[in-house]
Amino acid sequence: MAIAALLLWMCTAAVGAYLLMSRIRPAGEPEPEREPQPVASAAEPAGAAPVRRAKDRFDPPSLVRAKSEPLPGLRALAEFAHPALAIIGLAFWMIYVLSRDRLFAAIGAGIIIGAICAGVSWFTANTRAARRGRRGALVFPRRLLILHGTGAALTLLLATLIVARV
Repeated sequence: MAIAALLLWMCTAAVGAYLLMSRIRPAGEPEPEREPQPVASAAEPAGAAPVRRAKDRFDPPSLVRAKSEPLPGLRALAEFAHPALAIIGLAFWMIYVLSRDRLFAAIGAGIIIGAICAGVSWFTANTRAARRGRRGALVFPRRLLILHGTGAALTLLLATLIVARV
């Protein structure tokens, strides 16, 4: 059963790697042009748009957008943390399969929970950014996202069954 969980985890990782690699543009390909967002000025009434402070008037549009996010940098953090935690958890699970030491199974199962939380937060932040039309938002095929999420849920289920039984 531990080997089945390992194989399922590897298949889920393969789908996730495909999702990520299929959405990375080549370096020479330009980003699609978007209309610039209007920036609120101090002369506008307070009800129409938030008033910018005098020291913020020279901020570039990307910094203005970053400051307006509820948690700036969340998407970038989750984009890094999700694959990193998944790889670390997979390594601990491989060590468990080879050594049958229960400690490695518990660590691997705990790390997969963190990887799933990071993946869900990445998906949420990315979906929100795509709806707002922000630059850098990735749009993934729905079928592959469902496949990746289902694989992660089944891997978590198998890992927790193994840890609870062990």
